[in-house]
Amino acid sequence: MRLAYHTIILSVCLLFMAESQAQTDVDFSLALPQIEKNIDSLLNDYDEQEPGISIGIVSKNNMVYEKQFGLANLDYEIPITYETSFHVASVSKQFTAFAILLLEDEGKLSLDDDIRIYLPEMHNFQEPITIRHLLNHTSGLKDQFNLLRLSGWTLDDVITNGQVLHILFNQETLNFQPDEKHMYSNSGYTLLAEIVARVSKMSFAEFTNKHIFKSLEMHQSQFVDTEGQIVKNKSISYYKTDSIYREDLFNNFSVGATNLNTTIADLSKWANNFNTKIVGNDSIFKKMHAQTPLNDGSFYGYAGGQFINTYKGFKRIEHSGQDASYQAYLARFPELGLTIIFTNTNGEINGARLVYDIMDICLKPYLGNKKTTSAPKQLFTHKKPIQKETSYLKRFEGYYWDEGDKYSRQIKVENDTLKFITQNGKTALVPVDEQEFEMDIEEYVALTFNADQMIMTLDDGYQIVSDKYIPANYNSKTLEEFNGKYYSPELNAYYTFRTEENTLVANHTRLGDFKLNAIKNDYFLGNKGSFLKVEFLRNKPKDVIGFEVSSSRAKNVQFNKLNN
Repeated sequence: MRLAYHTIILSVCLLFMAESQAQTDVDFSLALPQIEKNIDSLLNDYDEQEPGISIGIVSKNNMVYEKQFGLANLDYEIPITYETSFHVASVSKQFTAFAILLLEDEGKLSLDDDIRIYLPEMHNFQEPITIRHLLNHTSGLKDQFNLLRLSGWTLDDVITNGQVLHILFNQETLNFQPDEKHMYSNSGYTLLAEIVARVSKMSFAEFTNKHIFKSLEMHQSQFVDTEGQIVKNKSISYYKTDSIYREDLFNNFSVGATNLNTTIADLSKWANNFNTKIVGNDSIFKKMHAQTPLNDGSFYGYAGGQFINTYKGFKRIEHSGQDASYQAYLARFPELGLTIIFTNTNGEINGARLVYDIMDICLKPYLGNKKTTSAPKQLFTHKKPIQKETSYLKRFEGYYWDEGDKYSRQIKVENDTLKFITQNGKTALVPVDEQEFEMDIEEYVALTFNADQMIMTLDDGYQIVSDKYIPANYNSKTLEEFNGKYYSPELNAYYTFRTEENTLVANHTRLGDFKLNAIKNDYFLGNKGSFLKVEFLRNKPKDVIGFEVSSSRAKNVQFNKLNN
């Protein structure tokens, strides 16, 4: 539920804002013994016979802490060492961005070029997509992994670069117009790697090896673009079922968005290059961190394959990655000359929590014992309740759908009190204005009703808009109009629908059967891979002619109903 999630995030943000005032004049070397002790204590009980972890901390361009835990290969009981190579997933993206900037610095392309100059196979969208859009995840392109899953692929299938490019070249619709929004899309970085290959006339793996890895002496780093490619000292990722570890396969061989294999030591050399500039120049590094606003002038904290933000008062430049059960994280704190590197092959570990524990340990010496700042005041305070008749309260009864969270709320009068009802319980609503109510709880949460909408306002001003709707009431007979076979030319994929026991069931040849949950008329939710929100389409006679399916990063992919 969005309310609970947002409250948690807000609490965390307030905690960070209330931390001690930060200071940068700290001798990290003096604090290092305690830092080492504290990090080691996080993993004191780690089972060395399990898949493992590698951690590196760099201060002032020197690796000051490096330690490994567990095994790189369970079959042969090979321990993780400083030479172990990890698949680092989306941490790869900053290398792709850097490769593009190297070519731009040589005058071989411009960030504002239409990508169709280099990729003429791409659909000619209404507004051109530029290289800069791809770099910033503002192109509107649907995510390749969402599209692959909708097409019937599983991520342990062998997936080649050519196959991914084919599905991207076949797309004729966008999630949104370029620069309208920021939405993370792996597709953009796969296309960037292809642009690098076409402009440089060598494979992306060859280009990055020649122009980045060799120059930085990152001898154990390579992009894996071929099935069966040899990676020395490669680690394998694992997940656990029924208390038994199993190999977690990731057979994708498309590059740019992912597929860098590297070591903790090599990643430290890459991080140091932002200071030493052995490869690149001031212009390149400035562009690497330059944030471009959206059409509405807002910024979104992303540039050059990196998220740019602050943590505990310090500027942080970071990116995480996860494929199969591999997890990776690289964060630079440029004001402190501090870099934190984390790689993991154990799907049972909460890598994000461990990374934040490590960061907190490393930043503690910089926080000192100075006077703390107070948390900001709430934007809103409770209003004085007013009295309303039960007949008036009933005007607001009904079901309200939050499209963002795919979540339903019911508003209903019980015992002369308006109630906010979810699957987690009921909360009384207190009238404070003609169409405004507050939840009868300590924190401020207000509900305003306008026409067919309910607007929830939290105490920090964040709003959640829900639309009033009539819940679906289908049976086996009324569901029959959705039965049939549907085809997407963009994905070259088929789905078939049939009715079983008052439920609509979808089928894909490879994905098998899965049920759809009816929410409202023509609107269903799926639960298979990227097959999540389904909205059926009708013609003027109101016959079903197709459907659109949406997932987190691929919106409104259309399937047409085929005539039997």
